[in-house]
Amino acid sequence: MGKAALEGLPGVLQVKKGWRGGREINTVEYDPKRLTPQRMIKALKEADTYAGQAEP
Repeated sequence: MGKAALEGLPGVLQVKKGWRGGREINTVEYDPKRLTPQRMIKALKEADTYAGQAEP
């Protein structure tokens, strides 16, 4: 669900689904000139899939 919410955003180049600590995570490659992390968080919250932001 989170991957689908992110893939539809302008500026998202690629979303990779993976796992960390037993939880599903999405790694997003995006164009920072077209999209902000705050906008991605908003999209995930709207899709009810936001659980937090991981540090790289």
